[in-house]
Amino acid sequence: MLNCILKVFRREDKIMRSRPIYLYGTILVLAFSAVFLLTLMREGLPQKVPVGVVDLDNSYISRSAIKQIDALQGIKIVKSFSSFKEAREAMQRGEIYGFIEFPDGLYRDAVNGLRPTLPCYYTEAYMVPGTLAYKNFLTMANVLNAGVRRATLRAKGVDEQMIMAQLQPITIDTHSICNPYISYAIYLISILWPGILSLCIIVMTVFTIGFELKMKTTPELLETAGGSIINALIGKLLPYFIIYTILGVSFEVLAYKILGYPLMGPFWVMILTVILLVLSSHSVGIFFIGLFPVLRDALSAASLYSVLGISMSGMTFPVEMMIPPMQGFAQIFPIRQYYLIYVKWAMLDSGVGECWVNILGMCIFLLLPFLVLTRLNSAMVKLNYPTK
Repeated sequence: MLNCILKVFRREDKIMRSRPIYLYGTILVLAFSAVFLLTLMREGLPQKVPVGVVDLDNSYISRSAIKQIDALQGIKIVKSFSSFKEAREAMQRGEIYGFIEFPDGLYRDAVNGLRPTLPCYYTEAYMVPGTLAYKNFLTMANVLNAGVRRATLRAKGVDEQMIMAQLQPITIDTHSICNPYISYAIYLISILWPGILSLCIIVMTVFTIGFELKMKTTPELLETAGGSIINALIGKLLPYFIIYTILGVSFEVLAYKILGYPLMGPFWVMILTVILLVLSSHSVGIFFIGLFPVLRDALSAASLYSVLGISMSGMTFPVEMMIPPMQGFAQIFPIRQYYLIYVKWAMLDSGVGECWVNILGMCIFLLLPFLVLTRLNSAMVKLNYPTK
């Protein structure tokens, strides 16, 4: 058995070196994704999001507020507009991601206690910069509101300690447990890159087996494997497993040991989880090519499945907030189980008692190839599948 697997392994190694697509699908795509994501989000959080102001009041309060906005780290005033229409058109052109309008009479109404309204506009067409603009506008508005109240109370002769007690009767001490730096890099890349890894594995597994079916070279493959489809699959996928495992482990070392991403649990947990992700993704790929033994059909189904997996992992939208059928549907993706292990054990250090179900779930994916083994073997031997 070992001799047959090694023969298939050497055969696949020659095939990989003869076609550039194998290099692209195994190393270059994942290396480029890692470099792109890590450099794109190197600062962790977008800084100096361009915004605008419309100052129709031109008073002490409005000028002070504009200075406070410029002092904020998240946004930067790039232009002042003379009217709402100009600012709205600039936002529609993508020049700014939001603007704040200081209406005429703001200072007068604030001094007279008439509670003036301070309109803020931001775009949600770009989720991250739009949300950051809104958040910083809200921060500035709260500070401005507190400043006006403080000046009013001072004018009335209220003691400074009493003023602070009225402005902020309860002090909030916030601690971010798993992402203390509030970094988008830590939040996104820790799951997004493994999702891309899983996608590449599934698609390349489908392609490397499906290409043999397309070129009708599967009888030669089986002959090299001693007539055993198990030997053929193990030997054919072994070089990919080695490459993807090395890439996955390298990313974990880079993220948690070099870049210092927070990791509360033991490091070996992430190594084990990456290996399970690679194995389960290979199993899903075999399942798709066995279910649809035509390259184009299997690639289409596998690509759709892989992209949905990233969306259904729970990284961007909580699965618990989805409708019950979708909550169950989310469990059929290896990346979802990886995400839960990452959160429960690696980030919260909850222990094996909290995530053994997810580890078992990733192991269940390893049984998928056995469901289509007979059908795939028949397709390889008899070549009885559609060719058009």
